[in-house]
Amino acid sequence: MYTSYRDAICLVEGIIMPIFGRTSRCTNLTSLIIKQNLCTIPITINSFRTFATTTTKDSTIPKAQLTTNDELTSIVNQFPPQDYAFGYGSGVLRQQSTAANPSMIDIIFAVDNPNTWHEHNLQKHAYHYSYMARLGGVNFITWLQTNFGAKIYFHPFVDINLQLNNDTIQRQIKYGLVSTDDLIQDLLKWDYLYLAGRMHKPIVSIDLKSNDALRNDRADEIEEAQRINLLSAVSASLLLYNNNTIPTSQLYNTIASLSYTGDFRMQTGAEDPNKVKKLVETPGMLDLWDDKYSDTLDKLQKLGLSSVNSSSKGKQLETNLTDMSIRKQLVQHLPPRLRQHSDSIVGSSDNKGSSILREELANIVSPAAKSQSIKGFFTAGVVKSWRYALAKLKKGRIK
Repeated sequence: MYTSYRDAICLVEGIIMPIFGRTSRCTNLTSLIIKQNLCTIPITINSFRTFATTTTKDSTIPKAQLTTNDELTSIVNQFPPQDYAFGYGSGVLRQQSTAANPSMIDIIFAVDNPNTWHEHNLQKHAYHYSYMARLGGVNFITWLQTNFGAKIYFHPFVDINLQLNNDTIQRQIKYGLVSTDDLIQDLLKWDYLYLAGRMHKPIVSIDLKSNDALRNDRADEIEEAQRINLLSAVSASLLLYNNNTIPTSQLYNTIASLSYTGDFRMQTGAEDPNKVKKLVETPGMLDLWDDKYSDTLDKLQKLGLSSVNSSSKGKQLETNLTDMSIRKQLVQHLPPRLRQHSDSIVGSSDNKGSSILREELANIVSPAAKSQSIKGFFTAGVVKSWRYALAKLKKGRIK
């Protein structure tokens, strides 16, 4: 039995750290924990599961949306209450042109008190947690969530039964828990550019149908922070360009790539190298991007910083990035961490500003991505973490 939470983290560092080029300083007790973990967590490597291949789709949902609003609501209702929730990923929104087997549904829950939420979730879904997490208890789980990585606690490969139209269907989900305050912080300040980056891209907000005024107020706070996050995303993306005419589809590709800048998963093949392109160019997705950024682009036009025009080549954004006053105004819409480098980012006629901005984005993304991935070995357990990593590697190779 370890004597502290930090001792527990040290125990498996010897296996994980070499992946990231570091040498372990920890003892061989790692193997004891791993063996116990492997024997305790239910393993279903060959998962021949029956998924609903046809469901009654809501006629109002976008063309690119694969999981219905009713399905998403049915999922979140099986968990303790949340302030805010959204679905994302290839199980919710189409990311390839051809039909494929249903992917895992990704969902994020934002809650006011993670400790209380985990306490209730452990009572209801203890098997979602790794053996080490269950052994450590709710305080250890909350400590692990809020002190490492991007302050999110993920549970991958969770099977959920849904009751829809008198039918029972099974879907597999990955859900992540974040403190509402931590989510807002990332949206406003890009401390990790993890969930803020995820929310740069199209997502599906889930109707929680809450009668709790406080929870509704917190959801409103998140939505307001998200508006600022989107303005920051467009401003940062424009500052990475040197040309003054930018197709909106190209702008969306740049926005989608912000949170992958410096991400080791892209560099090691643990992510699909065509992921950004698929996020934007898969049939039906461009409409979602247009809808998501319509208000933000309108605001920039009212500020006199850019305009969007339609032509035979599609929508194009017009601006003047050689005008230092425009660049200075765009920098003012960046998060505080990037505004610290405003003089360098604004740059001069040699256009070094975009390179400096890209470097600072990588300085945010890289450590958060590594730390969050390492944390998965403790939150999800070794088996599920390796299984998830292998699935990602397979996607990267299939492209």
